[in-house]
Order: sequence, then C-alpha cells, then structure tokens
Amino acid sequence: MSFSIYGLLRGGALGCVAALMFTGAAEAQSRAVQATFSKLDVVLTGHIPDRCELAGGGEISFGELAGRKTAVAQLGLDCNLPFDIGLESSNGGLAHATLPMGQGPFAGNLGYTVSLRVPTLSPQPAVLQGDFTSAELKTRRTLSSGDAIAAGGARIEFRTQDPAGAGLLSGEYSETFTVTLTARL
Repeated sequence: MSFSIYGLLRGGALGCVAALMFTGAAEAQSRAVQATFSKLDVVLTGHIPDRCELAGGGEISFGELAGRKTAVAQLGLDCNLPFDIGLESSNGGLAHATLPMGQGPFAGNLGYTVSLRVPTLSPQPAVLQGDFTSAELKTRRTLSSGDAIAAGGARIEFRTQDPAGAGLLSGEYSETFTVTLTARL
C-alpha cells in the first residue's frame, strides 16, 4: 500500500487534498478529502501601573569650605513614563548662617555648579543632562525627558566655585537644594 499527500493553495484558503492509492488485484480507487479550518481569536490584555518615584537626598558636607570641592549625590529615579525634573537652589549658593551678604571684604556666599545626568530610554539609550550654576538655580530650572523614560538613577555632581573677594567669613554655611520629579501623562 502506498499513499501521497498534496497541498494546494487556492484564493487564500488552504485546501489539502489527500489522495490514497491502493494497489492490488482489484481496480485502483482514489478518494479526495477536503480539509476545513476554523478561526479563533484570543484577545490578551494587561496593565502596567504608572510609576514615577524619586528617592535619596539627605545631607552632603563639604567639610572646610574652599573652591573646587566636589560632592556627588546618587538619586534613585524609577519612572516608567516621560517626566520633567526640576532643580532649585534656595540661596543661590552655600550661605553664611547669619551674614549671607558677607561683611567687609569677606563673602558670605559660596557659589557652586550642578551637573545632572539621568540615563533614559526612547527606545534607544540616551542621557538627559543639564549644567547650571547655583545662581541660575535661584529660579527653578526644569529638564524634560521628552518621550523617554528613566533607565536608572540620577547622578548630581556639585562643585564649589572659588570664593569671591578676600575669601569667606568664618562660620556655618548651608544651602537647600531641591529636586522635583513630575510625571507627564
């Protein structure tokens, strides 16, 4: 006994014809079998909730203040949708506790620069970045990720500038630097 199977393509529908050939003493017979098919659509759905979170912060101490000192802050940034990140300096620099305007030839404010780097995806990896002085950041500056989402944490580098005048007054200096994260839907 032998058999052969053939496939035919007609008008976009697949028909499968199986011809069975029997050999023997009796006359050979052939039969055609038409295959049919059914269609079943399955709709799959799911949901990923919006998430845009910022973690970290705390205190950074430069120790004894001088120009060109560097400090780095790593921030946890987890945002699965486009976002804006805002930067703002409350004093425009590290300000003396009681005499932020200085006294005589001595300065009461030490400026600094800020470099922000945030890795992003859109769909290719990129870096959202901005460089500002503390004086520029007295007015809030906002960087936009465009259509990108965060691909990890943020890195902020602070670098003190050289003191103006005869140097800095002795005493305690402080600054509040604010980072805000806003999700864009």
